[in-house]
Parts: sequence; structure tokens; C-alpha cells
Amino acid sequence: MQFAIIPTGLLSLLLAWCLPAVQGYFIITQPAAGTQWANGAANLVTWTKGVGDGIDGVDIEMSRMSVDGLFFVAKDAPTKPGAINIVLQDIPPANDYYLLFLNSTSGNMFATSSKFSIGSTTNSSATTATSAPTVTVSGSPNPTAVFATTFPPNSNGVVTPGWRAVENSLPQLFALVGTIIMCLLGGAMTLL
Repeated sequence: MQFAIIPTGLLSLLLAWCLPAVQGYFIITQPAAGTQWANGAANLVTWTKGVGDGIDGVDIEMSRMSVDGLFFVAKDAPTKPGAINIVLQDIPPANDYYLLFLNSTSGNMFATSSKFSIGSTTNSSATTATSAPTVTVSGSPNPTAVFATTFPPNSNGVVTPGWRAVENSLPQLFALVGTIIMCLLGGAMTLL
């Protein structure tokens, strides 16, 4: 006795159509591997990201791996224009730093930079983006410190109420209704 009314291939196609497509990518392009930042200078961070991913702001943290160090650089940094300047003051020189782009509220990690180093001398050839915001980070790693800069909150993919909210959530609504229908059909077939 066969219990499947809908062939599995058709069901897979239906659910794949209903579920939202992954439209996102997030790549930190600068600092690249081998880049050396300098204390006392503005150091450029750049990235590219997907257009339809709904990520309007990120929390930027700088991590030092060998001593379990963490610097909280910026909270809710805007993802446009795709750049930020970070001024370093009295950061311990080392060659094992990484930048982390994440949503610290939900714990979602969006991107991790390549390993870079921080030197003790000022780099006169450092490039900056004039239209990008600038954040100053100082001192030793401290995981109990607050963010050096907090930007105004952004929507981060939260849709405002109204027709646009319904229009953007139609695929999820179809997926939910389809799941409920499949559960009801499965329950009915079990009883029959």
C-alpha cells in the first residue's frame, strides 16, 4: 500500500519554490592576508555584500587569536558604503588579528577577515575612505568592554508594517501553509 499522494519529486520542487532563496554573501576585502596596520593611523576596512540579504548593519569586532583577545570596534555599523576607517591607539603589536562581522544580538556571523598584523610604527602609506565613518580603538583586548562606537540602530532586514511586509513574506507564508497542508494530509492518511 502506497501512502504518498504527491510524488516526492513534485513535493521537493514545490517546497524549493516556496522557500526563500539565499541571496547573500559577505566578503571582507580589506584587510587582505598579509596586510599590516599601524598604531596612530587610520586603517581602511572594505567589504562587498549581497544586495538582497537584508543586512543593513553589522557589529565589528577585532580578535587576537593567540591571547584570546577581543576588541569591540563598532555596533550597528552601516553596511553601505562598504567601508570604515579604524584608528588604532596603543594596540599591542602582533601578527594574529582578525576582523569579525556579526550580529551580536542573534549570534549570526556574516564574515571573517584574513589574518593581518598590527605594527608599532605609523604607516604613512595607509589609505582611508573619506566618505566612510571613522572609529577609534585603543588599549588592550578586553571582552568585558563596550563597543568603541555605537551607530544609530537600523532595520537589519525587519520589514515595516503594511503591504510591503506582506509582499516580502509571501514565500514564507506559502511555505508555512504548504507545511500545514502536508501535515494534515499525513495525519488523514494515517487514520485511513
